[in-house]
Amino acid sequence: MFQPPSAPAVKYDILSPVFFADPYPTLRRMREEDPVFWHPLLKCWVLTRYADVQRVLRDTRSEFSNSKAEQYGLGAPESVRDKLDVFNAFVSKWVAFMDPPNHTRLRALISRAFTVQAVERLRPRIQSAVDELLGAVRERGRMDVVDDFAAQLPMIVFSELMGVPREDGERLRQTALIVMSLFGAGIASAEAVESAYAGVMSYYEYFNGHIAARRSRSTEDLLSKLIEARVDGVGMTDDELVAMCVTLFLASQETTLYMVANAVHTLLLHPEQAQRLRQDPRLIDNALEEMLRFDSPTFGTFRRALADITDLSGGGKIAAGDYVLSVLVSANRDGSRFPDPDRFDIERQDIRHLSFSSGIHTCPGAALSRLEGRLAIQTLLRTFSELHRDSDAPLEWLPSMMVRGFKSLPIRMTPA
Repeated sequence: MFQPPSAPAVKYDILSPVFFADPYPTLRRMREEDPVFWHPLLKCWVLTRYADVQRVLRDTRSEFSNSKAEQYGLGAPESVRDKLDVFNAFVSKWVAFMDPPNHTRLRALISRAFTVQAVERLRPRIQSAVDELLGAVRERGRMDVVDDFAAQLPMIVFSELMGVPREDGERLRQTALIVMSLFGAGIASAEAVESAYAGVMSYYEYFNGHIAARRSRSTEDLLSKLIEARVDGVGMTDDELVAMCVTLFLASQETTLYMVANAVHTLLLHPEQAQRLRQDPRLIDNALEEMLRFDSPTFGTFRRALADITDLSGGGKIAAGDYVLSVLVSANRDGSRFPDPDRFDIERQDIRHLSFSSGIHTCPGAALSRLEGRLAIQTLLRTFSELHRDSDAPLEWLPSMMVRGFKSLPIRMTPA
């Protein structure tokens, strides 16, 4: 994904490890100087202001398309074109990357699984999983927030929801990392395409097996409900079901993983705020929203313009057919929307961040992710009186235009 050595210089280097480690100073400059910026390597417009990002996400006039599979694998050599086409065909079936009416039909099929009531029924199981994970590391007083906690929690919840073996979670997660690496890549290598293709094939093999089993014998899990669900008498095909399973896994895994890990990291940087939350656990809902605003688990999202766009706050003209990268982490730090945006304050008011997107593509699992995040952070602070980094080594941030997170976060904990 990194800028090749022969590439022309770009005013804002948003493809480097230095940028991903701390993107906020660069994004602040872009909001001030070039809020609608054409990136010659990504071949898209980069939007960084809250008003413009929200305008694209809500898109009440159907001026943007979310069907953009051909944007992935940009720059990949012709030698892997066939495998890239398979990958993109698979991605095109994901509800997250569809436009109405297909999006409307599939969204209706899954929305019933994520009602407030349905999510709330999972609270005891989520709390049990959180207690189990923290109990396993309590005595040793150390853990890797990513591997031991943040990645494990959504895998347990997903296995419970879908009725797949919990021990398969790590396999699914490793495949997700491979697939997501191509999503986030600005410039794709042949190796990245090969790996993503293998990941897609692995997902087809795995979920087709479970779908066939449920068609033979229905159970009470969400997968069975998706197979049986109908909208106007029409259900999902097997290909759509596989794509839906993968979408739900990635949505639950990636969003919750990096939400929890980024939140813990933010609390490590602001111990006084962590202590305030310990003293008043009632602040957890507001605190979680501020954590999502301050360091979002979602970096950005791509759209394709269907019409000429001339009314963005930053000026400029986006032509029909152009791609647009809406940078959510930048919108969430926009000073015109959030006073003193680089200050972390768990008692901040009016925190309408865009970390779960907005409009018809708002994350359908947002309520579930929020519940997992609340229980994870609240229980962590209740279980341990102090949290500290267990390494002085710089964090290795993921080089991704899609998600924001790091690969590892070793910490030391003092039991309460």
